[in-house]
Amino acid sequence: MRTTVNLDEAALEAARSALGTEGTSATVNAALREAARQRGLAGFDVRSDIDGTPDDVEEGRASRVRD
Repeated sequence: MRTTVNLDEAALEAARSALGTEGTSATVNAALREAARQRGLAGFDVRSDIDGTPDDVEEGRASRVRD
């Protein structure tokens, strides 16, 4: 979608640096995705939203780093 918006140039540059993007469209799109991701995680509570014991979690981590 193509649209015209007024952007805060300092905020755009800060976002570009933080996100490691090049170009205005890439930066704005990455920032929008990051905002949506953060909103999705806002209500996440690792203590109640993950099933399993601490040993289960550690076993899962260990299985991902094995060769």
